[in-house]
Amino acid sequence: MGILPYWCVHHGITVAMYYADPDGNQMEFQVDSFGSNDETNAYMEGPHFGANPIGVEYDPQVWLARLRAGTPASEFLMRQTDEPVSPVRGAVERAT
Repeated sequence: MGILPYWCVHHGITVAMYYADPDGNQMEFQVDSFGSNDETNAYMEGPHFGANPIGVEYDPQVWLARLRAGTPASEFLMRQTDEPVSPVRGAVERAT
C-alpha cells in the first residue's frame, strides 16, 4: 500500500520502525532485542550502547530477504556495532 517507515533504527535494546501520516502524527513500532531484563541490562552496560545509545539504521528489506533466505532473526536482533552512527545523533553532536 506504499506505507513505508521514515526511519528504521536498531537501538540495541529494541529494533524500531517509525512512521508518520500526512497530518504529522507519528508512530513507533518496536520489538525487544533480548529475552530477559538481565540480558538487556548487560547490553546497556557494554561498549556498543555506551558508544551509541541512539542506534544504527537498518534496511528492513535487507532483513526481510535474509529472513526469507533462512537467517535466524536472532542474528540481527543482537546489535554488535556502534557504527554507522545515526544521522540524528550526528546532528545533535554537531549542534553542541
